[in-house]
Amino acid sequence: MSLNLRRLDLNLLLVFDALMQEQNLSRAATRLHMSQPAVSNALARLRSQLGEPLFKRTARGMSPTAHAQVLYGPVRQALNLLQLGLGAQEGFDPQAEHCFRLSMNDYAQAMLLPTLLEQLRNEAPKVVLEVQDDDAQSLVTRLATGELDLAIDYLYFDNPDLRYQPLMEEDLVVIGRSGHPAFTGGLTLDGYLASQHVLILPRAGRGSPLEIVLGSAKVKRRAGLHVPHYLSIPPIVARSDLLGTVPRRLAEHFAAIYPLAVAPLPVTTPPVQVSLIWHRQQELAPGLGWLREQLAQLGATLARGHA
Repeated sequence: MSLNLRRLDLNLLLVFDALMQEQNLSRAATRLHMSQPAVSNALARLRSQLGEPLFKRTARGMSPTAHAQVLYGPVRQALNLLQLGLGAQEGFDPQAEHCFRLSMNDYAQAMLLPTLLEQLRNEAPKVVLEVQDDDAQSLVTRLATGELDLAIDYLYFDNPDLRYQPLMEEDLVVIGRSGHPAFTGGLTLDGYLASQHVLILPRAGRGSPLEIVLGSAKVKRRAGLHVPHYLSIPPIVARSDLLGTVPRRLAEHFAAIYPLAVAPLPVTTPPVQVSLIWHRQQELAPGLGWLREQLAQLGATLARGHA
């Protein structure tokens, strides 16, 4: 396919981007502040210039074709670069309306979001957060295309385009129901290994920090249950003989709600490092720099609380 870029109207790519995100003609028109006929006409012009169908109408909306899926990544990345280049000169006004898109797991949402929202209510009342899932397979791509502004994660990706900033460290502890025999007289490694455990499912082939550490120490737990999220572990172990290994702050929070026994992990392990992760294209984005400062303050406050 040969395309004369000088003849391509940038507004058509904005329409394509909105349709890819909404996959609904009416919602895309609302996002773009355009009428539905105008969006349909723009899509027809783009399809004509590209020589390929981009969407199929279905009962649920507009379904992107395989060609549209391939095209979307480069288009989103190009639009993101334009937005950054044009917006960087304006600076960032915390009092203005703005939406940040973050990725974080359920633990980070429970431990960080309430305090972060309190900060934003005082510093930037019109700022909105959109929290997306922490799917590891798509994380790097979403950061590169601008679908995500920032990730809060313990994972490390060997990618030179990513930037990392340490946010907080978290110790791991063991929780079980109050009265669990494994905690009698103090939890030992033998008692830990003899028990069945709730394990976190791996993310895109990557084990949790605990699995990596225990694997290095050649410690293998007996699985009684696999779950995708940390937040389900405390209520499960509170009503069973299973043990769970979770971040210390999470254990302390839920020990005030459920009848839980909490003990140090009977294996010497380094703390888990949680970092802010962003793409180098966003390095100079004023809004993102401001948000990273807010999160750094939050991380420092949490560290002082556990000093």
